[in-house]
Amino acid sequence: MSKFFEFANEINLESQILWQYANADKMNSLLYQKQDWYSEKQQGFWQNWANDVLNISTANDYGLSIWGNLLQVARTYDVNGEMITLDTEQYRLLLKGRLLYLRMNGSAPDINEYLNLLFKEDGRAFVRDNLDMSMTYILEFIPTAEQLVVLLNTGVLPRPAGVGYKIYVIVPDKVFGFAGSNLVGFDQVPFWDGLDWKNK
Repeated sequence: MSKFFEFANEINLESQILWQYANADKMNSLLYQKQDWYSEKQQGFWQNWANDVLNISTANDYGLSIWGNLLQVARTYDVNGEMITLDTEQYRLLLKGRLLYLRMNGSAPDINEYLNLLFKEDGRAFVRDNLDMSMTYILEFIPTAEQLVVLLNTGVLPRPAGVGYKIYVIVPDKVFGFAGSNLVGFDQVPFWDGLDWKNK
């Protein structure tokens, strides 16, 4: 997996010893002790900081809250009159979307690149311009309930101003199931023949 960024967090005090002090045992002993402390404490701290805060793909809740403040992305939303707080992975998806959104120009190729980066681990996703001031986001995978909360309530999907959109999910062949239930069996919910969510 490619890294989000690279940075140097190593401190080498031993390289700072001047040649004329190479045989000063007491001074070198102190320097080696200090080097051990830096190696254990400082390098470990910065490596943890990179994983837990700076890298949005591995950040913990604290790191994601920092990203949320920087990107001005809320974690709680009103969904049909109920306040919903996104869990860690929902929030990560939303923050990744917002971060990618900042570099977009709004064209269909750019939106397709955005969808590919956002959902590359789930399956193909692309947008279709309907040529009537609307667009359709087509997902070739069934989104999880968590992904649906983000997709339908947070505005993470990019679109030009004034353009309506809907989300269409292409269900794999020979799949049978019921609406809103992730394909559970009979006596659960009304029959489902596809997913088609609209938002204008």
